[in-house]
This record gives sequence, C-alpha cells and structure tokens, in this order.
Amino acid sequence: MRLLVTGTAGFIGSNLVRHLLSTTSDVHIISLDSLTYAGNRVNLETLPGGIESDRHHFVHGSICDAPLVDDLAASGIDGIINLAAHTHVDRASYNPEVFIRNNVEGVLNLLRSAVKHKVGRLLQVSTDEVYGAARPENPCDENAPLRPGNYYAASKAAADLYVSAALNFGDLDAVIVRGTNNFGPRQFPEKLIPFFTRRVLSGRTVPLYGDGRQMRDWLYVEDFCRAIWLTFTNGRRGEIYNVGAGNHISNHDLTLKLIAILGADPGLTKQVADRPGHDFCYAVNWEKIRQLGWQPQTNFEADLAATVTWYRDHPDWVTAVMDSASSGAENQTFFENHYRDRE
Repeated sequence: MRLLVTGTAGFIGSNLVRHLLSTTSDVHIISLDSLTYAGNRVNLETLPGGIESDRHHFVHGSICDAPLVDDLAASGIDGIINLAAHTHVDRASYNPEVFIRNNVEGVLNLLRSAVKHKVGRLLQVSTDEVYGAARPENPCDENAPLRPGNYYAASKAAADLYVSAALNFGDLDAVIVRGTNNFGPRQFPEKLIPFFTRRVLSGRTVPLYGDGRQMRDWLYVEDFCRAIWLTFTNGRRGEIYNVGAGNHISNHDLTLKLIAILGADPGLTKQVADRPGHDFCYAVNWEKIRQLGWQPQTNFEADLAATVTWYRDHPDWVTAVMDSASSGAENQTFFENHYRDRE
C-alpha cells in the first residue's frame, strides 16, 4: 500500500510515520511537509533508516500547492492521511488568513486530486475543538453541532464540512477523525507541555491563562496514531470518529504535576491575562471508535512523566527546532507580540 501522509515533519505526523513503519510491513509512505515553523526535518531524519528509505520518501512541499498535490496523487497513491495544518489557537488570532489557506484551501486540493485520480481513501485529521466548549459530564458525539470558538477551530470545522460535501460529488471515500489534546515527544515547544517544561528547566515563570481552571482531555499521541490507522483501515465511508482518553485535568493541576516531575518550585506558576476565545473545556464521546476495537492503552500519569522527561533529556532537539523556527521573521514577530506581556 502506498500512502501519501501530509504534515509528517510535525508532531502527530512524525509520530504516525514512526507508528506505521514499526507496526506494518506493507505500507510505503510518501511524506509531504512544507517545513514551516512547527515542522522540522529532524523529526524525520531520526526515523529508523533515515528520512529516505525503502519504505519512506520525503517531499518538501505544501498541500496548498495544487499542481504538486495532483502530481503526487497521480503517481499511484492508495490513500491519503492529512495531518497538515496550522494548529495554534493563539497564532490564529494574529493571522487567521493563513489558517484558511492551509487548513481549508489545502484540504480542497487534496479532495480534488483524490477524486480525479481515484485515490482509495482520504482520512482527514480534525479536532474536538470544532464542537466548541463542552463538559465531561455532557460530551459531544459525532452528531453534535459544530460551534467553533476560535479561528483555528473554525478553519478545521470548515475543512470537515468540505470533506462531507465532497462525498456527495464524484467517487470519493473519506473519513474524519477528531481527537482531543495530544501530548508526547516531538511536539513544537509553543504547546503547553513542552513550553512549560522548557520554562521550568530554565527557571522562568510558567504563565497560566486566567485562573488556570480551563480543562482539557489529554490523549497520548501513540494512542491517537493507533486510532488514526484503525479508522483509515476499518472506518466506514463518510463517517466521523471521535477519539478521547478520559484524562480531563485543569491547566493549573497539570502544571503542578509537570513541576513536580521536574522537582521544581511550584511558585514558578504565574497567572496572566486570559486569551480571547479561550474555551473552558472540550469533551467528546468516543463510543463509536470503541466499537471498532479501539481504546486508550496508555497511562496518563506515566506517559506525562515520560513526555516531560523526554523534553528534559533532549535539549538538542528543543534547541534545533526553536532555532529553526526563530529564524523566520513571522515567528519572531509572533513571540515578541504574544509573550512580551506574559513573562
């Protein structure tokens, strides 16, 4: 089976490539990544066998490049798994147009090429944020209305709707996976766990939005990779599958756990102004994918400790990705504008 997997130099994408190469024997991957600030070659260069091997070939490019996407689809692809996306809620408030281009127009390019070249199946990786705020006691199932509360989530909801609409036009087989907050190794250090770990290790304060009571359901990336592959291989055409873990915890309590793992001072936490459009909590019902045979296999406490330890023990990785990202003027401007008053 020849797969086009997009966004592979990023967090979930690089972990999915590792998962497929280690758990399957007949999958050959064409990786596509634009290597923007959150995607780095180092995540693929450290693959077993390297970035180029008998089962993995890397292409530097974007899903926004319609001719490139079309050429790749025409080369004999059996399926597409799309993880290419701009994902940071804070960044979306500064440049929402970038999210529209990549997260919506890029998906449209994939859909058009999949239909044109009769690609076997397309899987769109989405997010629980498309449902908007929800409580663990009243989780959203796949039929819940879409009520995104920020520009990032709105762009992902739009992409999901394009996938659903495309199923009515032409010969397309597509499925959608909506996951909760992922965590694990190789996540770009602007996201909460690696960002806070980096600050604690440097002895700087940890900026908690508002009172820190906002909650998220934390899903270990390896569990999510298993869910993605199971849905790709066993999911029903046109269906949407939620993926959660039942690990709801407030940002404040998560931060204290992280600090304890590193043996640091709990006094490093600092309340800062909350961000606009900050949903209090997300929650999904994942009974549907459970019926396919999936359930979380990992332990939150152990995986959190392992994840924090991974960032502590891989300072060269952190330095490499941050130095690469900070070389771009757009990224420098974001960090200067967004974190200037949150020290």
